[in-house]
Amino acid sequence: SDKGKAPLVEEQVPLVQDQAPMVIDQLQIFQEALREQQEGLERQRAAHQTLETKVDGLVSNVGSLNDKFDQLLAFLKKP
Repeated sequence: SDKGKAPLVEEQVPLVQDQAPMVIDQLQIFQEALREQQEGLERQRAAHQTLETKVDGLVSNVGSLNDKFDQLLAFLKKP
């Protein structure tokens, strides 16, 4: 029995003309917040890409140093 149960689809309250400016303001605030969040994410992505480039450079430098140490050790082991 469906007696006492809430309807599955709630009735929508019609938008009163007086509420329109408030709704517009809220939507503009929401839109601005989304824009700011997107800009923040883009800045974060750019920072991560810069960091990734720097880390790649460091990995390359460490690899080069390891090669040089190997050469130095081989040279020092020669009689």
